[in-house]
Amino acid sequence: MHFKKKVVVVTGSANGIGKALVNCFLNKGAIVISTDIDFSNKKINNHYFEKKCDVSSEKEINDLIDFVLNKFNIIDIFFSNAGILTLGDENSSDEVWKKNWDIHLMSHVFICRRVIPQFKKQGSGHLVITSSAAGLLTHLDSVTYSVTKHAAIAFAEWIAISNGEFGVKVSVLCPQAVKTNMTKGRDKDVASIDGMLDPEEVANEVLLGIKENRFLILPHKKVYNYITNKSGDYDRWLSGMQKLKQKIKNTNNIL
Repeated sequence: MHFKKKVVVVTGSANGIGKALVNCFLNKGAIVISTDIDFSNKKINNHYFEKKCDVSSEKEINDLIDFVLNKFNIIDIFFSNAGILTLGDENSSDEVWKKNWDIHLMSHVFICRRVIPQFKKQGSGHLVITSSAAGLLTHLDSVTYSVTKHAAIAFAEWIAISNGEFGVKVSVLCPQAVKTNMTKGRDKDVASIDGMLDPEEVANEVLLGIKENRFLILPHKKVYNYITNKSGDYDRWLSGMQKLKQKIKNTNNIL
């Protein structure tokens, strides 16, 4: 797949993976609509637009998609990338749970309500949802992040199964630790056990994943081995994760 003149939308793109994706696609000659909750609406040039969008609001997502379709009549690739990280256990507040659900799951639902019919009409289109290795495994320090990222993958699976016959392609991006604002000060976090990647490395892996039409895009290759081990012996995997959590807890107590 070539990307020149493709119309690409990226949410959560003020920094981190989203910003790297924007730059990567601009370098490939794509037309990019970059969105973030903190943006003001402005046209940079004929190939790059910045739009304000709170992805937890279905109205703002609809307004964004209306803007793109009114201007270009097509959306080739849509990156549902916005995310947050809130640490906590089952006692996390209802407010924290709702914010995670709205951003990590419902934003994808809102987007698909508009984008999937458009992809069917076009006979083509690629949806990329940013989840996390935590969505395949878990995040030891955040139940809200883990659960909602799992939900994002389950949703993406359903969309892929139900719409493949119409030319709709779906991928989920599941990295471990990436050098972004979300991971500042967490370089010793268990998620960084296999190294922290630069956002640009992740963006390049995403482009390759799109070209190869992969559902799972795994910038950290060891994640595939981890999920294979998990599905092969779930009880053993749970026991191993319990031991890992205890080891980290003991190390932190020493420090």
